[in-house]
Amino acid sequence: MSFLAGAARLTRGALLGATILSGLCAQDAFAQSTPVPPRSGEQASPQETLPDTASAEDIVVTGYRNSLALSTNAKRASTGFTDAIFAEDIGKFPDTNIAESFNRISGVTITRDITGEGTNVAIRGLGSNFTNVTLNGAPIAVASSGATDAQGTDRSVDLSFFPTDLFTKLTVNKSYTADLLEGGAAGNVDLRSARPFDRAKNYLAYNVQGSKQGDADRLGIRGSLIGSWHNDTIGILAGVSGQRSFTDTRGFETIGYTNPALSTPNSIAGTTNGVQNTPTAAQTAAAQCTANNASCNSTSGGNWTIPSVVPTGAGAGLVAGTVINQAFLLANNPGATIQQIANALLPRLGRTSDERGTRDRVNAIVSVEWRPSDTLHFYVDSLYGYKHNNLIREDMAWIVRNSAIIPLNETFV
Repeated sequence: MSFLAGAARLTRGALLGATILSGLCAQDAFAQSTPVPPRSGEQASPQETLPDTASAEDIVVTGYRNSLALSTNAKRASTGFTDAIFAEDIGKFPDTNIAESFNRISGVTITRDITGEGTNVAIRGLGSNFTNVTLNGAPIAVASSGATDAQGTDRSVDLSFFPTDLFTKLTVNKSYTADLLEGGAAGNVDLRSARPFDRAKNYLAYNVQGSKQGDADRLGIRGSLIGSWHNDTIGILAGVSGQRSFTDTRGFETIGYTNPALSTPNSIAGTTNGVQNTPTAAQTAAAQCTANNASCNSTSGGNWTIPSVVPTGAGAGLVAGTVINQAFLLANNPGATIQQIANALLPRLGRTSDERGTRDRVNAIVSVEWRPSDTLHFYVDSLYGYKHNNLIREDMAWIVRNSAIIPLNETFV
């Protein structure tokens, strides 16, 4: 037993000595790899500043993940309610025009043309004319009528003018800050065009795509070419983008819905000197909405009226001169109530539509940037845009205005 106990004590002593020795070796190695500061007035000797042989590698994230990271950082750094979209790379925004890209941001809706192409941007439900649009922070105005049926009389900017290929950042400011131009009650939208120092290396980027819209049997084309060169202080970027699309859009459209304004005993009796006349029994009998059914015009609207008598040539087996009162409407619309007849919505100027033709767009950009230091940047941006739509439109309208329409056999859903 004494022999085993002595062996155990010897083993523990050897392990303790090895541990102390390894610690001393590690301390000595650490001391040799750590630069020794020179004494006052002396130069560091090569032996005292042995270089670190480990090489550091930079990990650069690009593509879609980098785009999301930049958007997150921009939102974090903003003092207001701001959202931003960054291109994955030069010329690699996924949409056909700027309006389509803004539609990816929450709280932003876009107005679309009848072909489905986005044209204007609206923020938080306000109209597009309440949105201030700037290009690189400067005011922008576009000579365009916008969508097919628009009059182009407000301040809204037709963003279908601008291709996504020539832009690297799109920003939506939902709340104003001191550095933003005033003029948009809903918010500000800023388009940031491409510049030479957006990428660390010189490059030449090109993009060619084919497109087919609607029922058109021809293939359109879209393409861009962007080149950028820079050294340490100065750079220049130039690019061009073009598109020709063939459209053939067919369907049914309307500018809204409307319901009739049924006549009442008071409306027939009228007023004298601003005082409501008392309806007679004959006027009450001729009314389409009697006093007991005064709620039949409760939904307002009432953009068209049903005639008081059947006009000549009405057809449908109706006799000219027949009084169109409440009893007439109920008899000729079996199963319907007078409230349903009053509130029935009909398409206003409903029509079948066929629009076909070509849409051409050409844009060019030139940007010169000078960076004499890391904190001082000068740049000159220029952007040219041209858009021409050559379209033929054919409509066959079902007129629902004040056009003496008599509802017969209506079905309500």
